[in-house]
Amino acid sequence: MRVLVRVFAVVCLLAVWSGGGLVRPSWACGCGAMITAGSDLRVDRETSIVRYDDRTRTEDIVMRLAVRSDARDAAWLFPTPSRARVRLGDQTWFRQLERLTAPKVVKRRHWWDGDGGDGASAGAPPGASGGGVSVLEERRLGPFQVATLAADDSGALAGWLERNGYRLSDRLDEALRPYVRMGWTYVAVKLAPGAGAELNGELDPLHVSFRSDEIVYPMRLSRLADNDQSVHLYVLGAHRVEHRGPEGRGFGVTFAGWVEPRQVASARLREFLGGRMFLTEVVNQGLEPQDVDDDFRYRYTADRPHREVVYVDEYVEVLGVPAGRALVAAGVLAAAAVAVTAVRRRGAGR
Repeated sequence: MRVLVRVFAVVCLLAVWSGGGLVRPSWACGCGAMITAGSDLRVDRETSIVRYDDRTRTEDIVMRLAVRSDARDAAWLFPTPSRARVRLGDQTWFRQLERLTAPKVVKRRHWWDGDGGDGASAGAPPGASGGGVSVLEERRLGPFQVATLAADDSGALAGWLERNGYRLSDRLDEALRPYVRMGWTYVAVKLAPGAGAELNGELDPLHVSFRSDEIVYPMRLSRLADNDQSVHLYVLGAHRVEHRGPEGRGFGVTFAGWVEPRQVASARLREFLGGRMFLTEVVNQGLEPQDVDDDFRYRYTADRPHREVVYVDEYVEVLGVPAGRALVAAGVLAAAAVAVTAVRRRGAGR
């Protein structure tokens, strides 16, 4: 079965200063940190579309979160290797890619019981603000307030966040230091004041674009998680991709193949594709936090196509009996009838 769910771990990473008091622990993911103020929040699913353009060295990440919460005050921090452009994404893109990469369904008809296997799929395993912080841009996108930040000191970044309604724990401050040393920037997203929206259900996707010399998916922060992490990515590039780090810890390709703009219905998604691209669907399951010591980095590999196969077993029965048995029984009865008839004929001819 394809796993399309990313489970976020509860981590005491960030807290929001709201009304003078600390709030409950936040939820953290590899790509960023989710912060809530005085409310319970659970991230049920995260799926990201990652597109890399070799010509312009530009990477796009379109992220969709599905959460369960009554929170009205929450935020998300996302590091990027260069200044990011942020805008709202499109929900329909994910549904179209899901249909495009769906497993091939093969029906198997069985005349005997117990010969159908377990029905499992057969395929591969699964502006400056001072103090070392610069506010590069602030804008409102739908219900979100988005700020793009640059910082040359993790302490200064923590101070900016606290002054603007956030409070970092020492653990997250330390986790951000590698990004500060590399000169990365940060996208800070929160529900806009007066938006009147709750973080519940599927949130509007966020589309983040930035320059990068490689295909990278920020994952360092998940090292501080308490639970195993799972990531589901659709990676679009000039070729099939593979993870640069060690495999075998829940890394699996569930689809690999060329896609054409004409294969999708959305005009915006066709424009996003731009032309023929290789799509690699990567599902990373059961990643232990202590094993995540770097961001996910991908490189090109041979363009071998792959699609998972799901077998649907159908059993043919006659009056509740497997058809194979019924046919054998019928054959035996027919043979017996023929034999009896032959004996009778020989007896009558004497």
